[in-house]
Amino acid sequence: MIIARYITSEVIRPFLTIVVVIGVVFLSYSTALVLNDVVAGLLPAEVVAQFVLIKGLIALEVLIPVALYLGAIAGLGRMQADSELTALAAGGVGEPRVLKIVFALSLVVALAVAVLSLYVRPWAYQQSYLLRAIAESEFEIEDLESNRFFVSPDLGFAIFADDVDPLQRKAYGVLFQIRREQDLRIIAADELHQPAQAFDDPLSVYFMRGHAYQLDRAGSEDISLKFERLTLHRRLPAVEDLGYKSKTQSTMSLSRSNNRKDLAEFQWRLSTPIATVLLAMLAVPMSRSPPRQGRHGRTIVALVVYAVFYNLLSMAKNLVQEGVVGAVPGLWWPLVLFSLILAAMLVGPTLHRRWRRR
Repeated sequence: MIIARYITSEVIRPFLTIVVVIGVVFLSYSTALVLNDVVAGLLPAEVVAQFVLIKGLIALEVLIPVALYLGAIAGLGRMQADSELTALAAGGVGEPRVLKIVFALSLVVALAVAVLSLYVRPWAYQQSYLLRAIAESEFEIEDLESNRFFVSPDLGFAIFADDVDPLQRKAYGVLFQIRREQDLRIIAADELHQPAQAFDDPLSVYFMRGHAYQLDRAGSEDISLKFERLTLHRRLPAVEDLGYKSKTQSTMSLSRSNNRKDLAEFQWRLSTPIATVLLAMLAVPMSRSPPRQGRHGRTIVALVVYAVFYNLLSMAKNLVQEGVVGAVPGLWWPLVLFSLILAAMLVGPTLHRRWRRR
């Protein structure tokens, strides 16, 4: 029990360190990308933190398995370099026992990854798409320029103004157009006023002295009116407005779908906890090395192995999405391939020793 706790702690320490380091690097990179969208006017500045945190939640299902894999290699590699594993083996705690300890730890981590993949992932993608849809439907008077058309990112509406006063949040000589499937709405007004509002408030705009037209696309129910004051309220996009996206669907609904994109997403969610256990187990034979061998070489090899594994898994997902591969072998063949490699690495030294004895 003491030995199991010691080996577990030797793996958990570098694992947590790597999670923090990779997480900080990823969040910094994500922040830079989101800020680029803010500068380009695609996102408001107040949603940067929300967007970055959501992206971080989505990435955890990938970051945690690789962190456990590298943490196991670092921890066991350190014990190997200091001859601690050799001493344990001489005391009856050989590689099979170490493998069981790492396997038990990987099951706990895989459970957390399963929760992230099966439940948190669809929610996070849903919030990400919803935030972007709200941002694309938003309008700020500061976005307007005199004698220039402004078209919303979602192409839902367009505005033209002869003159703009951002400080008063007003525009003059305004032409406003809303495109919908059933009709086209046009508002021509002397003045437009938009009160200050929060990001998640519905769009509210006031038009003063003008005419409004609703043109029926079927051509039978056109409406026109003259107004002194017209208030336009545009509701924010809701989840049901996002359309069907595989990444936002619940795992249960994906399991009942015959769509190939749904199948790829469903198998990806199931594969992440399995990959967590497989990578942690793979770290045990990969941590073997002579005591005097440098640790950097082992880390480089581990990174190359993980890159190959992750790229194969991503390629398998794309093949399922495109219909090139069916549910079987689906995304499972990279996992089976690396399971066979793991078995060969574990059994290989024993078979080699028996062959030499013969």
